[in-house]
Amino acid sequence: MSRYYDQYGYGMPGVPGVAVTPGQPVGGGGAAINMPGRAQMGGQGDLPPWMRVPIWPPQLLLSTNKQVGHQTRDYGTGILNIAANTSTPRSISFDIPALIFQFNAAVVDTAGGPLPAGTDPLDTLTIGIEHSHGEQLLAGGARLGSAVCGSAARPRFVGGNGWVFNAGSTMIVTLTPLRPNLRIDVVVQVIEERGPTNLTGR
Repeated sequence: MSRYYDQYGYGMPGVPGVAVTPGQPVGGGGAAINMPGRAQMGGQGDLPPWMRVPIWPPQLLLSTNKQVGHQTRDYGTGILNIAANTSTPRSISFDIPALIFQFNAAVVDTAGGPLPAGTDPLDTLTIGIEHSHGEQLLAGGARLGSAVCGSAARPRFVGGNGWVFNAGSTMIVTLTPLRPNLRIDVVVQVIEERGPTNLTGR
């Protein structure tokens, strides 16, 4: 039986009555008692174990199926005049498969007050990002906006294959303003993949 690879590691079909060996895949769900290290995850067979790919700019994997179309779309969310140091989760939902390749934000003071000289507006908030299934896209907790977000003029690209969201999934963005009277907008740019129907397996 050959191994298969997925985004979380690898597994192999289960064999009833076969004992589990530590460090080896467990059948069915792709889990292992001791997960493989990076050096153990190289490809096998006729292909080289590793390949070089650029991670910037994004190199999205788009379907070659002639019945699948692609469309670029912006999705947005935000908060308005939330009390300082109050964390507010906002969601961006995807009803068809989407690949996120840009993550941007903008901040204005709704009271017209100036920021201290030299302050990046994106440093007036912290932001956390996660997938609705619990995966933290920003591991380690919320961070200052300028460390995470770009702007429309200078976008933050999500390198490699981007962030993949399947139909029905949601991105949860947690915004925390560090001063009062802020409007904070977050916009992600995605490529949507549209198939001929959602009622068949074609």
